[in-house]
Amino acid sequence: MNLKTEFFLARRYMRPKRSAVSIITIISVIGVTLGVAVLIVVLAVMTGFTDIMKQKLLDTRAHLQVYSRFSQSIIDPARVISASEKLGGRAIAIVDRPALIQRKRSFVPKGIIGIDPEAAGKVFNLKEQIKHGKLSLEHNEVIISTVIARELNLWLGDKLIVHSPPRLAKMFNVGKDGKVVFNKNDRVYLPEEYTISAIYSFGKYDFDRNIIFMGLDDADELFQLPWGAASSVYIWIDEPFAIDGFADKLKAELPMMRMYTWKEINRDLLGVLQVEKNMMFFLMIFIVLVAAFSITNTLITIVYQKTREIGLLKALGASSASIMRIFIFQGFIVGVLGSSCGVLMGWLVVRYRNGLVDFISKMAGRDLFPKEFYFFNELPGRIVLSDLLIICISAVILCTIGGIIPALSAAIQDPAKSLRNE
Repeated sequence: MNLKTEFFLARRYMRPKRSAVSIITIISVIGVTLGVAVLIVVLAVMTGFTDIMKQKLLDTRAHLQVYSRFSQSIIDPARVISASEKLGGRAIAIVDRPALIQRKRSFVPKGIIGIDPEAAGKVFNLKEQIKHGKLSLEHNEVIISTVIARELNLWLGDKLIVHSPPRLAKMFNVGKDGKVVFNKNDRVYLPEEYTISAIYSFGKYDFDRNIIFMGLDDADELFQLPWGAASSVYIWIDEPFAIDGFADKLKAELPMMRMYTWKEINRDLLGVLQVEKNMMFFLMIFIVLVAAFSITNTLITIVYQKTREIGLLKALGASSASIMRIFIFQGFIVGVLGSSCGVLMGWLVVRYRNGLVDFISKMAGRDLFPKEFYFFNELPGRIVLSDLLIICISAVILCTIGGIIPALSAAIQDPAKSLRNE
Protein backbone atom coordinates (compact mmCIF):
# COMPACT_ATOMS: atom_id res chain seq x y z
CA MET A 1 0.00 0.00 0.00
CA ASN A 2 1.49 3.36 -1.02
CA LEU A 3 1.36 6.64 0.90
CA LYS A 4 -1.34 8.07 -1.36
CA THR A 5 -3.67 5.20 -0.54
CA GLU A 6 -2.87 5.41 3.17
CA PHE A 7 -3.60 9.14 3.18
CA PHE A 8 -6.88 8.55 1.29
CA LEU A 9 -8.02 5.98 3.86
CA ALA A 10 -7.05 8.31 6.70
CA ARG A 11 -9.28 11.03 5.29
CA ARG A 12 -12.04 8.52 4.56
CA TYR A 13 -12.07 7.21 8.13
CA MET A 14 -12.50 10.72 9.50
CA ARG A 15 -15.95 11.08 7.92
CA PRO A 16 -17.78 7.77 8.29
CA LYS A 17 -21.45 7.40 7.45
CA ARG A 18 -24.19 6.92 10.05
CA SER A 19 -21.80 7.42 12.94
CA ALA A 20 -21.09 9.96 15.64
CA VAL A 21 -17.35 9.68 15.18
CA SER A 22 -17.35 12.58 12.73
CA ILE A 23 -18.80 14.80 15.44
CA ILE A 24 -16.05 13.67 17.81
CA THR A 25 -13.51 14.50 15.11
CA ILE A 26 -14.95 18.00 14.75
CA ILE A 27 -14.72 18.44 18.51
CA SER A 28 -11.07 17.35 18.36
CA VAL A 29 -10.37 19.90 15.63
CA ILE A 30 -12.10 22.58 17.67
CA GLY A 31 -9.93 21.70 20.66
CA VAL A 32 -6.76 22.13 18.62
CA THR A 33 -8.15 25.33 17.10
CA LEU A 34 -8.79 26.88 20.49
CA GLY A 35 -5.41 25.81 21.83
CA VAL A 36 -3.53 27.26 18.85
CA ALA A 37 -5.62 30.45 18.89
CA VAL A 38 -5.00 31.02 22.60
CA LEU A 39 -1.26 30.47 22.10
CA ILE A 40 -1.16 32.94 19.20
CA VAL A 41 -3.09 35.61 21.11
CA VAL A 42 -1.03 35.25 24.29
CA LEU A 43 2.34 35.34 22.49
CA ALA A 44 1.18 38.21 20.25
CA VAL A 45 0.19 40.27 23.28
CA MET A 46 3.46 39.47 25.06
CA THR A 47 5.43 40.38 21.92
CA GLY A 48 3.42 43.57 21.57
CA PHE A 49 4.11 44.45 25.20
CA THR A 50 7.83 43.97 24.67
CA ASP A 51 7.91 45.92 21.39
CA ILE A 52 5.91 48.87 22.69
CA MET A 53 7.84 48.89 25.95
CA LYS A 54 11.11 49.10 24.00
CA GLN A 55 9.71 51.82 21.75
CA LYS A 56 8.40 53.86 24.66
CA LEU A 57 11.71 53.48 26.45
CA LEU A 58 13.50 54.74 23.35
CA ASP A 59 11.01 57.59 22.93
CA THR A 60 11.17 58.78 26.52
CA ARG A 61 14.77 58.02 27.44
CA ALA A 62 18.08 58.33 25.66
CA HIS A 63 19.92 55.45 24.05
CA LEU A 64 22.94 56.34 26.19
CA GLN A 65 23.16 58.37 29.39
CA VAL A 66 26.48 59.94 30.42
CA TYR A 67 27.30 61.06 33.99
CA SER A 68 30.35 62.44 35.75
CA ARG A 69 32.34 59.93 37.82
CA PHE A 70 33.36 62.43 40.49
CA SER A 71 30.49 64.90 40.94
CA GLN A 72 26.72 65.15 40.70
CA SER A 73 26.85 67.36 37.64
CA ILE A 74 28.76 67.74 34.37
CA ILE A 75 30.32 71.21 34.39
CA ASP A 76 31.19 71.19 30.69
CA PRO A 77 28.51 69.17 28.86
CA ALA A 78 29.60 70.71 25.53
CA ARG A 79 32.72 68.53 25.59
CA VAL A 80 30.64 65.36 25.91
CA ILE A 81 28.24 66.55 23.20
CA SER A 82 31.12 67.29 20.83
CA ALA A 83 32.73 63.86 21.39
CA SER A 84 29.38 62.17 20.77
CA GLU A 85 28.70 64.08 17.57
CA LYS A 86 32.13 63.11 16.20
CA LEU A 87 31.04 59.47 16.50
CA GLY A 88 27.73 60.14 14.75
CA GLY A 89 25.52 60.56 17.81
CA ARG A 90 23.02 63.26 18.70
CA ALA A 91 23.33 64.61 22.23
CA ILE A 92 21.78 67.19 24.54
CA ALA A 93 22.54 68.38 28.05
CA ILE A 94 19.93 67.36 30.62
CA VAL A 95 19.10 68.24 34.22
CA ASP A 96 17.13 65.33 35.66
CA ARG A 97 16.12 65.81 39.30
CA PRO A 98 13.15 65.04 41.61
CA ALA A 99 11.05 67.93 42.94
CA LEU A 100 7.93 68.62 44.98
CA ILE A 101 5.05 70.17 43.03
CA GLN A 102 2.52 72.34 44.83
CA ARG A 103 -0.94 73.13 43.49
CA LYS A 104 -2.90 75.14 46.04
CA ARG A 105 -2.69 72.92 49.15
CA SER A 106 -1.79 69.75 47.27
CA PHE A 107 1.81 68.47 47.17
CA VAL A 108 2.95 65.69 44.81
CA PRO A 109 6.46 64.43 43.98
CA LYS A 110 7.42 64.63 40.30
CA GLY A 111 10.53 64.43 38.17
CA ILE A 112 11.92 67.56 36.52
CA ILE A 113 13.82 67.37 33.23
CA GLY A 114 15.59 70.53 32.22
CA ILE A 115 16.26 70.82 28.49
CA ASP A 116 17.16 73.23 25.75
CA PRO A 117 13.87 73.15 23.79
CA GLU A 118 15.50 73.83 20.43
CA ALA A 119 17.99 70.96 20.83
CA ALA A 120 15.49 68.64 22.49
CA GLY A 121 12.97 69.17 19.71
CA LYS A 122 15.35 67.49 17.29
CA VAL A 123 16.29 64.41 19.30
CA PHE A 124 13.71 63.93 22.07
CA ASN A 125 10.64 63.73 19.80
CA LEU A 126 9.03 66.15 22.24
CA LYS A 127 7.64 68.43 19.54
CA GLU A 128 5.63 65.56 18.03
CA GLN A 129 4.17 64.71 21.44
CA ILE A 130 2.81 68.19 22.20
CA LYS A 131 -1.00 67.94 22.32
CA HIS A 132 -1.84 71.49 23.41
CA GLY A 133 0.18 74.68 23.15
CA LYS A 134 3.60 74.82 21.52
CA LEU A 135 7.13 73.75 22.36
CA SER A 136 8.28 76.89 24.16
CA LEU A 137 10.26 77.07 27.37
CA GLU A 138 10.90 80.70 28.17
CA HIS A 139 11.97 81.76 31.64
CA ASN A 140 9.73 80.19 34.33
CA GLU A 141 7.73 78.12 31.86
CA VAL A 142 7.09 74.38 32.07
CA ILE A 143 5.53 71.65 29.94
CA ILE A 144 3.34 69.10 31.72
CA SER A 145 1.64 65.90 30.55
CA THR A 146 -2.05 65.27 30.00
CA VAL A 147 -1.95 62.92 33.01
CA ILE A 148 -0.51 65.59 35.32
CA ALA A 149 -2.95 68.15 33.91
CA ARG A 150 -5.88 65.92 34.91
CA GLU A 151 -4.33 65.02 38.25
CA LEU A 152 -3.78 68.64 39.36
CA ASN A 153 -6.59 70.25 37.34
CA LEU A 154 -4.21 72.39 35.27
CA TRP A 155 -4.36 73.95 31.82
CA LEU A 156 -2.36 76.24 29.56
CA GLY A 157 -1.45 79.48 31.32
CA ASP A 158 -2.07 78.10 34.83
CA LYS A 159 0.56 78.42 37.53
CA LEU A 160 2.21 75.77 39.66
CA ILE A 161 4.83 75.99 42.39
CA VAL A 162 7.97 73.84 42.37
CA HIS A 163 9.91 73.15 45.57
CA SER A 164 13.57 72.24 45.14
CA PRO A 165 14.99 69.57 47.52
CA PRO A 166 18.46 71.23 47.66
CA ARG A 167 16.91 74.54 48.71
CA LEU A 168 14.65 72.89 51.25
CA ALA A 169 17.61 70.98 52.70
CA LYS A 170 19.58 74.19 53.28
CA MET A 171 16.87 75.53 55.58
CA PHE A 172 17.47 72.81 58.19
CA ASN A 173 20.39 71.23 60.00
CA VAL A 174 20.63 67.92 61.83
CA GLY A 175 22.32 68.25 65.22
CA LYS A 176 24.60 65.75 66.89
CA ASP A 177 21.67 64.47 68.90
CA GLY A 178 19.76 63.73 65.69
CA LYS A 179 17.28 66.56 66.07
CA VAL A 180 16.34 68.71 63.09
CA VAL A 181 16.71 72.44 63.72
CA PHE A 182 15.92 75.45 61.58
CA ASN A 183 18.99 77.09 60.01
CA LYS A 184 18.72 80.72 61.15
CA ASN A 185 21.87 81.77 59.31
CA ASP A 186 20.47 81.08 55.85
CA ARG A 187 17.97 83.12 53.90
CA VAL A 188 14.31 82.15 53.99
CA TYR A 189 13.59 79.85 51.06
CA LEU A 190 10.93 80.88 48.55
CA PRO A 191 9.74 78.32 45.98
CA GLU A 192 9.62 79.07 42.26
CA GLU A 193 6.36 79.64 40.39
CA TYR A 194 6.05 78.44 36.79
CA THR A 195 3.54 78.96 33.98
CA ILE A 196 2.31 76.04 31.87
CA SER A 197 3.20 76.68 28.21
CA ALA A 198 2.28 73.30 26.68
CA ILE A 199 0.85 69.86 27.44
CA TYR A 200 2.39 66.65 26.06
CA SER A 201 1.63 62.93 25.96
CA PHE A 202 4.08 60.16 25.08
CA GLY A 203 1.41 57.50 25.68
CA LYS A 204 3.60 55.80 28.33
CA TYR A 205 1.65 56.22 31.53
CA ASP A 206 4.46 55.95 34.07
CA PHE A 207 6.52 58.58 32.22
CA ASP A 208 3.58 60.91 31.58
CA ARG A 209 2.52 60.63 35.21
CA ASN A 210 5.88 61.75 36.60
CA ILE A 211 7.80 64.06 34.24
CA ILE A 212 7.64 67.86 33.88
CA PHE A 213 9.88 69.69 31.39
CA MET A 214 11.45 73.10 31.97
CA GLY A 215 14.26 75.14 30.46
CA LEU A 216 17.84 74.06 31.20
CA ASP A 217 18.79 77.41 32.76
CA ASP A 218 15.70 77.36 34.99
CA ALA A 219 16.58 73.83 36.10
CA ASP A 220 20.18 74.86 36.94
CA GLU A 221 18.86 77.71 39.03
CA LEU A 222 16.17 75.62 40.70
CA PHE A 223 18.55 72.82 41.73
CA GLN A 224 21.47 75.17 42.44
CA LEU A 225 23.78 73.78 39.77
CA PRO A 226 26.54 75.86 38.12
CA TRP A 227 25.33 77.97 35.20
CA GLY A 228 25.35 75.88 32.00
CA ALA A 229 25.97 72.61 33.88
CA ALA A 230 23.99 69.40 33.41
CA SER A 231 23.27 66.39 35.58
CA SER A 232 23.83 64.18 32.53
CA VAL A 233 24.09 64.14 28.76
CA TYR A 234 21.53 62.15 26.79
CA ILE A 235 22.69 60.62 23.51
CA TRP A 236 20.75 59.10 20.61
CA ILE A 237 22.05 57.15 17.62
CA ASP A 238 20.41 55.92 14.41
CA GLU A 239 20.59 52.25 15.42
CA PRO A 240 19.65 52.00 19.13
CA PHE A 241 20.25 48.22 19.21
CA ALA A 242 23.90 48.87 18.29
CA ILE A 243 24.42 51.18 21.26
CA ASP A 244 26.96 48.91 22.98
CA GLY A 245 29.61 49.45 20.29
CA PHE A 246 28.97 53.19 20.29
CA ALA A 247 29.31 53.33 24.08
CA ASP A 248 32.68 51.51 23.96
CA LYS A 249 34.05 54.06 21.49
CA LEU A 250 32.78 56.99 23.55
CA LYS A 251 34.27 55.55 26.75
CA ALA A 252 37.68 55.59 25.07
CA GLU A 253 37.18 59.30 24.31
CA LEU A 254 35.78 60.19 27.76
CA PRO A 255 37.35 57.91 30.41
CA MET A 256 36.26 60.24 33.23
CA MET A 257 32.57 59.67 32.53
CA ARG A 258 30.13 56.94 33.58
CA MET A 259 27.87 55.63 30.82
CA TYR A 260 24.71 53.55 30.86
CA THR A 261 22.98 52.21 27.75
CA TRP A 262 19.22 51.86 27.56
CA LYS A 263 19.70 48.07 27.55
CA GLU A 264 21.66 48.18 30.82
CA ILE A 265 19.16 50.50 32.51
CA ASN A 266 16.21 48.32 31.52
CA ARG A 267 17.91 44.91 31.58
CA ASP A 268 15.72 43.53 34.38
CA LEU A 269 12.49 44.72 32.80
CA LEU A 270 13.29 43.36 29.33
CA GLY A 271 14.52 40.09 30.84
CA VAL A 272 11.31 39.65 32.81
CA LEU A 273 9.22 40.23 29.68
CA GLN A 274 11.15 37.56 27.76
CA VAL A 275 10.88 35.07 30.64
CA GLU A 276 7.14 35.73 30.90
CA LYS A 277 6.70 35.13 27.18
CA ASN A 278 8.58 31.81 27.39
CA MET A 279 6.62 30.73 30.46
CA MET A 280 3.30 31.60 28.84
CA PHE A 281 4.21 29.47 25.81
CA PHE A 282 5.19 26.59 28.09
CA LEU A 283 1.92 26.79 30.04
CA MET A 284 -0.39 27.36 27.09
CA ILE A 285 1.05 24.47 25.07
CA PHE A 286 -0.71 22.20 27.57
CA ILE A 287 -4.01 23.30 26.01
CA VAL A 288 -2.85 21.78 22.72
CA LEU A 289 -1.61 18.72 24.63
CA VAL A 290 -5.11 18.19 26.06
CA ALA A 291 -6.51 18.44 22.53
CA ALA A 292 -3.99 15.79 21.44
CA PHE A 293 -5.36 13.44 24.11
CA SER A 294 -8.86 13.98 22.73
CA ILE A 295 -7.52 12.98 19.30
CA THR A 296 -6.18 9.77 20.86
CA ASN A 297 -9.65 8.99 22.23
CA THR A 298 -11.22 9.67 18.83
CA LEU A 299 -8.79 7.40 16.99
CA ILE A 300 -9.23 4.61 19.53
CA THR A 301 -12.97 4.74 18.76
CA ILE A 302 -12.26 4.66 15.04
CA VAL A 303 -9.89 1.69 15.42
CA TYR A 304 -12.60 -0.19 17.32
CA GLN A 305 -15.19 0.58 14.64
CA LYS A 306 -12.86 -0.31 11.77
CA THR A 307 -11.64 -3.61 13.21
CA ARG A 308 -13.01 -5.72 10.31
CA GLU A 309 -11.69 -3.28 7.70
CA ILE A 310 -8.26 -3.41 9.34
CA GLY A 311 -8.42 -7.21 9.21
CA LEU A 312 -9.43 -7.12 5.54
CA LEU A 313 -6.58 -4.75 4.67
CA LYS A 314 -4.09 -7.03 6.41
CA ALA A 315 -5.55 -10.07 4.67
CA LEU A 316 -5.03 -8.30 1.33
CA GLY A 317 -1.35 -7.77 2.15
CA ALA A 318 -1.23 -4.41 3.95
CA SER A 319 1.69 -4.27 6.36
CA SER A 320 1.49 -3.27 10.00
CA ALA A 321 3.49 -0.13 9.15
CA SER A 322 0.88 0.86 6.55
CA ILE A 323 -1.94 0.39 9.07
CA MET A 324 -0.02 2.53 11.58
CA ARG A 325 0.51 5.30 9.06
CA ILE A 326 -3.23 5.46 8.28
CA PHE A 327 -4.07 6.41 11.86
CA ILE A 328 -0.99 8.58 12.36
CA PHE A 329 -2.05 10.48 9.23
CA GLN A 330 -5.42 11.06 10.87
CA GLY A 331 -3.75 12.75 13.86
CA PHE A 332 -1.64 14.76 11.42
CA ILE A 333 -4.73 15.88 9.46
CA VAL A 334 -6.53 16.96 12.64
CA GLY A 335 -3.41 18.88 13.67
CA VAL A 336 -3.17 20.66 10.32
CA LEU A 337 -6.88 21.53 10.23
CA GLY A 338 -6.89 22.69 13.86
CA SER A 339 -3.73 24.74 13.38
CA SER A 340 -5.09 26.40 10.24
CA CYS A 341 -8.37 27.33 11.91
CA GLY A 342 -6.48 28.40 15.06
CA VAL A 343 -4.24 30.73 13.05
CA LEU A 344 -7.30 32.36 11.50
CA MET A 345 -9.08 32.70 14.85
CA GLY A 346 -5.95 33.97 16.59
CA TRP A 347 -5.34 36.56 13.86
CA LEU A 348 -8.93 37.81 14.11
CA VAL A 349 -8.71 38.14 17.90
CA VAL A 350 -5.39 40.01 17.69
CA ARG A 351 -6.72 42.19 14.86
CA TYR A 352 -9.80 43.26 16.82
CA ARG A 353 -8.36 42.88 20.34
CA ASN A 354 -9.05 46.42 21.53
CA GLY A 355 -12.66 46.31 20.37
CA LEU A 356 -13.10 43.00 22.18
CA VAL A 357 -11.50 44.42 25.35
CA ASP A 358 -13.80 47.46 25.25
CA PHE A 359 -16.85 45.27 24.72
CA ILE A 360 -15.96 42.89 27.57
CA SER A 361 -15.12 45.86 29.83
CA LYS A 362 -18.57 47.34 29.20
CA MET A 363 -20.24 43.99 29.83
CA ALA A 364 -18.25 43.41 33.02
CA GLY A 365 -18.66 46.99 34.23
CA ARG A 366 -14.94 47.40 34.92
CA ASP A 367 -11.76 48.26 33.05
CA LEU A 368 -9.95 45.05 32.10
CA PHE A 369 -6.85 46.92 30.97
CA PRO A 370 -6.16 49.82 33.38
CA LYS A 371 -3.28 51.92 32.08
CA GLU A 372 -2.30 52.77 35.66
CA PHE A 373 -0.93 49.21 35.95
CA TYR A 374 0.07 48.36 32.38
CA PHE A 375 1.45 51.79 31.37
CA PHE A 376 -0.12 51.71 27.89
CA ASN A 377 -3.25 53.30 26.50
CA GLU A 378 -4.37 50.19 24.59
CA LEU A 379 -3.75 46.44 24.51
CA PRO A 380 -0.67 45.82 22.35
CA GLY A 381 -0.30 42.85 20.03
CA ARG A 382 1.98 41.73 17.22
CA ILE A 383 2.13 38.31 15.57
CA VAL A 384 5.67 37.18 14.78
CA LEU A 385 6.14 34.69 11.94
CA SER A 386 8.68 32.64 13.92
CA ASP A 387 6.24 32.33 16.87
CA LEU A 388 3.48 31.33 14.44
CA LEU A 389 5.63 28.58 12.91
CA ILE A 390 6.68 27.24 16.32
CA ILE A 391 3.05 27.12 17.50
CA CYS A 392 1.76 25.39 14.36
CA ILE A 393 4.61 22.88 14.15
CA SER A 394 4.26 22.06 17.87
CA ALA A 395 0.51 21.55 17.49
CA VAL A 396 0.87 19.31 14.45
CA ILE A 397 3.60 17.25 16.13
CA LEU A 398 1.55 16.78 19.33
CA CYS A 399 -1.54 15.79 17.35
CA THR A 400 0.47 13.37 15.24
CA ILE A 401 1.97 11.84 18.38
CA GLY A 402 -1.58 11.54 19.72
CA GLY A 403 -2.29 9.06 16.91
CA ILE A 404 0.59 6.73 17.75
CA ILE A 405 -1.16 4.70 20.49
CA PRO A 406 -4.30 3.96 18.39
CA ALA A 407 -2.03 3.25 15.41
CA LEU A 408 -0.06 0.68 17.41
CA SER A 409 -3.32 -0.87 18.58
CA ALA A 410 -4.48 -1.22 14.98
CA ALA A 411 -1.12 -2.51 13.73
CA ILE A 412 -0.91 -5.42 16.18
CA GLN A 413 -4.38 -6.77 15.42
CA ASP A 414 -4.58 -10.32 14.09
CA PRO A 415 -6.31 -10.40 10.65
CA ALA A 416 -8.25 -13.62 11.38
CA LYS A 417 -9.62 -12.34 14.68
CA SER A 418 -10.40 -8.97 13.14
CA LEU A 419 -12.44 -10.52 10.31
CA ARG A 420 -14.46 -12.57 12.82
CA ASN A 421 -15.25 -9.42 14.81
CA GLU A 422 -18.93 -8.51 14.89
